[in-house]
Amino acid sequence: MASLEPVVLSLIDEREQAMLGAAVARVGGLAAEGRFADAARAFAVWPFNDEEIAVAEQAGYFEAAGRYAPNLLNLLRQSMEYEGPTADDPAVLGAISAPVAVLHGSHTRPFLIASAHYVADHVPHAHVHQIPGAGHAALLTHPEALASALIEFFAQAQQSA
Repeated sequence: MASLEPVVLSLIDEREQAMLGAAVARVGGLAAEGRFADAARAFAVWPFNDEEIAVAEQAGYFEAAGRYAPNLLNLLRQSMEYEGPTADDPAVLGAISAPVAVLHGSHTRPFLIASAHYVADHVPHAHVHQIPGAGHAALLTHPEALASALIEFFAQAQQSA
């Protein structure tokens, strides 16, 4: 398995929580108005840096991702209401037996780097791979580097199987 910048909400500090909360509130308001591309832009302000926002804008990312704004809000609502074990629970992560590549950009938010290391520290066969120069939107800004890391990981995993 491969995970690109997993989010471990239990690691979020007050500053990040305030930034995320503001972004989610803005997404909710824009989605309620039917402005889904604007809602995607509003959410991207939290994990994306300025360069990534510009690349996403040029690629038409926000128009494409906007249709998922209601799903994002629903997922966040369900996560807040759920009382069972979460995806970042050490016992849940410890039960994963497949090899896992946990990828993050070198220029992403410190919270997301900490989240990647947390996951790798709790999954038995996980390792962290940093994408040099990338932020959260490595799929948009560094697709070749991301693809190379994934190809290398899955080739090694297949050889080990």
